[in-house]
Amino acid sequence: MNTKFDVIIIGSGVIGMSIARELSQKGARVAIIDRNIRGMYASYAAGGMLGAHNEFTEACQLFHFAKESQKMFKPLQDSLLSEVDMDIEYLESGLVKIAESEQDNPIVEKQFKFLHQHNTNTQLLSPKSLEDITDHNVKSPSLTAMLIPEDNQVNAHKYTKALFHSLAKRHIQFIGHSEVQAINKQGNGYAVLTQKETYHSNKVVVAGGAWSGQLLNRYLPEHQVTGVKGEVLLVEHPTLNLNTTLFMTNGCYIIPKMNHRYLIGATSYYDNYSVGVSKSGKNWLCEQATSYVPNLANSKLIHQWSGIRPFGLNGKPIMDEVDNNLFVVTGHHRNGILLSPLIGLKMSEWIESGRKPVAFEDFSIERSCRT
Repeated sequence: MNTKFDVIIIGSGVIGMSIARELSQKGARVAIIDRNIRGMYASYAAGGMLGAHNEFTEACQLFHFAKESQKMFKPLQDSLLSEVDMDIEYLESGLVKIAESEQDNPIVEKQFKFLHQHNTNTQLLSPKSLEDITDHNVKSPSLTAMLIPEDNQVNAHKYTKALFHSLAKRHIQFIGHSEVQAINKQGNGYAVLTQKETYHSNKVVVAGGAWSGQLLNRYLPEHQVTGVKGEVLLVEHPTLNLNTTLFMTNGCYIIPKMNHRYLIGATSYYDNYSVGVSKSGKNWLCEQATSYVPNLANSKLIHQWSGIRPFGLNGKPIMDEVDNNLFVVTGHHRNGILLSPLIGLKMSEWIESGRKPVAFEDFSIERSCRT
């Protein structure tokens, strides 16, 4: 097995794989190292929402970055389908944001005013319009709701698999079941030590999600990136007709998938790295979902799982060069899927050229960790 590369990427989530895919197009010799611990992935466990608008209440660099990345998914779907014959199920479902209670109505109204300034397609929904758009599944006459038509979705699991197959086709070396124990400077590059082997590269990218800080504790302030456990249920209802994603202000969402299936998520347990769906988490998800869509009470549970999302102190991702040719990408929380195409493109350009993209200035460790 080859142990010398131009770039080693630590972490095989969608961000690490997107960077590797873009680097391969530039002719770089790339390897990905991953420890393959089931239940720990954020990418496989994600809902797949492309919420470039839903997540934001004010203009900022991340808002503009998210919108640009969102636009890349339709051509990306076509590219992956052509390359590996896998459909990532990009669905133009749109998203309806609903106040969790009357106390949250002003939150939705304020966000609508902001979003409407940037996209006039965003609509504040009357109770009747909400009923119509949800095929009479949601009846909330006292709760404020808005339609965000551009916040579509993909199948996160299929997107992750498609990227993996794309990397295999490009002969990018995947080093699985290998946990990185240390990253040491060596000459003009780095030695990456695992429990099995030592690998060498000119450049290293740490895209290890919530565990990135453990590998880079000399550079990242303690507790600046933590894990947020999220739990998700996949249910099936053959007669329910709901085609638009519902997202409540308390973080609960219902995403219509193909074949009459619906993804219900997600709990948020901060600084929690446990694996599996808790009884209390499952109960909360079921209670919340059926309170908005009562017909979901008659659905069949198909699968349940959890994942750990990386959360930065200020809610900002970190994309920085912490040492010469040693990079980190983490802290993207619920936006890993959404941001992955543009991060892959911009990071590959930075790694190849040595010039930091202007768009990344706001995501340095100093700025992202500022209290």
